[in-house]
Amino acid sequence: MQKVVTHNGGFHSDDVFAVATLQIHFGVENVEVIRTRDEAIIASGDIVVDVGGVYEPEKQRFDHHQVGAPGRENGIPYAAFGLVWKEYGEKVAGSKEAAEVIERRLVMPIDANDNGVSVYQTVRDDVSPATIQDVVSLFKPAWQGDENVDEGFLEACALARTIILRAKMHAEAGVKEAQLAKETYTNSPDKKVIVTDVEFSGHLLVDYPEPLFVVSPDENGNWDATAIRKGFDSYETRVRFPSEWGGLRDKELAKVSGISDAVFCHKAGFLFVAGSKDGVLEAVKKVLGE
Repeated sequence: MQKVVTHNGGFHSDDVFAVATLQIHFGVENVEVIRTRDEAIIASGDIVVDVGGVYEPEKQRFDHHQVGAPGRENGIPYAAFGLVWKEYGEKVAGSKEAAEVIERRLVMPIDANDNGVSVYQTVRDDVSPATIQDVVSLFKPAWQGDENVDEGFLEACALARTIILRAKMHAEAGVKEAQLAKETYTNSPDKKVIVTDVEFSGHLLVDYPEPLFVVSPDENGNWDATAIRKGFDSYETRVRFPSEWGGLRDKELAKVSGISDAVFCHKAGFLFVAGSKDGVLEAVKKVLGE
């Protein structure tokens, strides 16, 4: 049994997700969570999270509030979640690659929020994004409510475990998908039009300069040609299907495009769907003037 000590009173997403990570690693049944600021109890903990004023991973102490607390190279300070993930993330995620994906997508945003560091800009004065911290806060007692704060903390940890495990599942799949995209590109005789029998996101080809389209089957039994974006943060594609095809379907699209089994062309021009591989490749050739 691991005695995990964190602070009592109000809680935030960093201590919730830090404890949840430990619960996943050791097993919920093998973790006793104690919430306190009693220094004697803190000193007796097997693992101490977000309290105690010490970061010494070799002694299983993971606080970030003290002067000289560690920071990342990108400038985002560590919070409790990040420090625990740094120690246990690879074990929980199953691989270094998956742990790094979760670090970028989940851990750093939570750590940034806890440290008061903004990682986004709002474009409206009357609406703000609902962050994970906002969701975690819903597990706290309402003003003048009589709910037990420690029970709320453990309920929030249960949700956090679900989120981490779902993030792990998607990260593992994402690593495999990225590897498939790399192998497909490397083995493709035509670097402009990447054809694959296993669908993957065309976004994974943005780092390569040549690809213009990725062609693959979809879940409906059709074939898709997806134009590659110019950059990770851009919705503008390197090429696009003709604007007069945009938004059309079936017979109407077949008539305009000349593709007999045409199914759909997105109005933004980045996607063309046909009933066969030959049909979608014919559409791509028209765009490329071949």
